[in-house]
Amino acid sequence: MLGERQAIEVFHLTFLSHFGRRVDKALFAVKGGCNLRFFCRSIRYSEDIDLDIRTMSKVTLKGNVDTVLGSTAFLQSLASKQIAVDHASSAKQTDTTQRWKIGIRLAGGPPLPSKIEFSRRSGLADEHMLEAVDASLIRAYELYPVLCQHYSREAAFRQKIIALSRRVETQARDIFDLKLLMDGGAGRQELPGDVAAEIPRAIENAMSIGFDEFSGQVGAFLEAGYQDFYRSRTVWDTLQHEVIRALEAMAP
Repeated sequence: MLGERQAIEVFHLTFLSHFGRRVDKALFAVKGGCNLRFFCRSIRYSEDIDLDIRTMSKVTLKGNVDTVLGSTAFLQSLASKQIAVDHASSAKQTDTTQRWKIGIRLAGGPPLPSKIEFSRRSGLADEHMLEAVDASLIRAYELYPVLCQHYSREAAFRQKIIALSRRVETQARDIFDLKLLMDGGAGRQELPGDVAAEIPRAIENAMSIGFDEFSGQVGAFLEAGYQDFYRSRTVWDTLQHEVIRALEAMAP
């Protein structure tokens, strides 16, 4: 039986699979937490899935997403995992951002919230590649392989610095994700000037996050086998310090 986090993840993977059959894979790329989870072996689940889109009009994208969410093949794929779509609404539809709010049900349980969000703010100008989602994840859920574009570790690293710097509400997950990316070898390339300029603010925001915020925002979204380890304040303090120290070394 899937847990709630796993059910949302299967929904995301199934959506990517069916959306990629309908829309040219060259037109969109997965970013954010799902990028790290699906391609960089992050231990952190994502409640929402974020993608960049290019070339496609607002009306066309909405039609494609709505068609996938309502298609018999998509719903049957979910049903095979005892997942059902409780509701789906196109909550935000602007020229830069299109967002769907989703509620899914696992084996008749309460609705579980998720979002699908497409952005046109940056296009697909950064480093991205077409790859298969991590095979171990696909095997765990007994799914067919999922192929889609996503951002490289270095691109994700730059995006996370900007997110940490610019968010209205600083998120502990950005610090956690930066550490994951650093451990995977990201952050060794010289940063573009516009990203480097974000570092002082990113450091300031990173220093403002406490252990309680980390526990609430990240701890509950980790794989079960890692939750006890990350309940330690010492572990968080060390992680936070390493990220801040690395950012300080990159400061202009």
